[in-house]
Amino acid sequence: MALNMSVLADLVGETVIDKDAQTTPVADLVQEIGPDGIVGLYFSAHWCPPCRTFTPELIEFYTKFRETDPGRKMDIIFISSDKDEASFKAYLSEMPWKAMLYEEKDRKLKMSKKYGVHGIPTLVFIEADTGKLITTRGREGVGRDPTGKEFPYHPKSLVEILQGELLKGDASVQCDEMLSGKIKAFFFSAHWCPPCEIFTPDLVKTYEKIKADGKNFEIVYVSSDTSEESFQKYYKTMPWLSLPFKDPRIDELSIHFEVEGIPTLVLVTENNELITMNGRIAVIKDPDGERFPWFPAPVEEIALDNASNLNESACLFLFTNGDTALQGSAVELMNDVAKNYRDEQKASVGTNDELPLLFFYYDGASTESVEIAKMLRMFVNVDDKEPALVLFDLSEEKKFSMSAKGINKNAISKIVEDFKTGKLQFEKLDF
Repeated sequence: MALNMSVLADLVGETVIDKDAQTTPVADLVQEIGPDGIVGLYFSAHWCPPCRTFTPELIEFYTKFRETDPGRKMDIIFISSDKDEASFKAYLSEMPWKAMLYEEKDRKLKMSKKYGVHGIPTLVFIEADTGKLITTRGREGVGRDPTGKEFPYHPKSLVEILQGELLKGDASVQCDEMLSGKIKAFFFSAHWCPPCEIFTPDLVKTYEKIKADGKNFEIVYVSSDTSEESFQKYYKTMPWLSLPFKDPRIDELSIHFEVEGIPTLVLVTENNELITMNGRIAVIKDPDGERFPWFPAPVEEIALDNASNLNESACLFLFTNGDTALQGSAVELMNDVAKNYRDEQKASVGTNDELPLLFFYYDGASTESVEIAKMLRMFVNVDDKEPALVLFDLSEEKKFSMSAKGINKNAISKIVEDFKTGKLQFEKLDF
């Protein structure tokens, strides 16, 4: 089978470097590991204490696993977040694998975005000749399976995780029987967590209202309790299902949804497709469940609960500058374009032509929205004297802007099409 040598080179550059400062063509690396080869992208840095702890573990795994037949089809490339080249070289000197060239900072940013890397250390395993993501949780995989028996740590599907028994009060029930064909929410929480204890009674009320309305809905409690006594005490306040205390599926669900803190309420469809990770905010804003199951709108007013997206991907932002007419028409102006782009992006995931995420926002009249927009205007250097339409990417430090006076659907559609095809003429952001 012919190998595609260009995909990995497009990601990390044409050459990689080893601890002896010897460069190797990426095409040779792909050829060496052969068909079905797998590459680990190790995002790390010398200054990072968790990285310094994990790197020796990864070296031990790499050294032993590369001696096995499956291990010979795997290699690792270090993607540095070091603050200077001297630190990069000192850290690389400890590693038996190769590294992306230190100066390839733009490539690092693009890979971080492509594979959703938000912190270090992160070990991402991909198919070498397609770039297709296998898992972003390689670090956890190596930690629980240092011999590589489960390599390459394909994440389990939700269907695979949700097998076996659940608790329903004091009784045991089967997952399939209780969850099949239902919209499901997974409530990651714990008795010891004050925000969890505050939110839980509100969630109970919303759950009971939704169930009373006849909606096909169920919640599963995913516990981070530290003792069975506290788990039992807390679970008695809940009218829904639960995984048993210390059930191994708790960690599997946390990995599957990449949960980083509690309380978190994740909702999925009847077909186990993600609806939202922000179910908690949805319940707080809509306690009667009138907009259940809270699918994200294609166009949203900027607010604290969605502002984190500004740092994670490209955004098309309509700065209304308090123009009430423009605020009133913002959703109508952008909605069709936003929905079409979201559908195209979703369909492209996992292909060689995968589209980047693009969020659509506008600033409304609320104090919260106005303050976020004011701060954002400074970041993207947009005049506050008139409305503006700006497509920006903070992580790549670039923007495209134009006056929003007389803006129409065709103009918005043209901007998004140019973004999609790489024709949009960006200028550099100066922070």
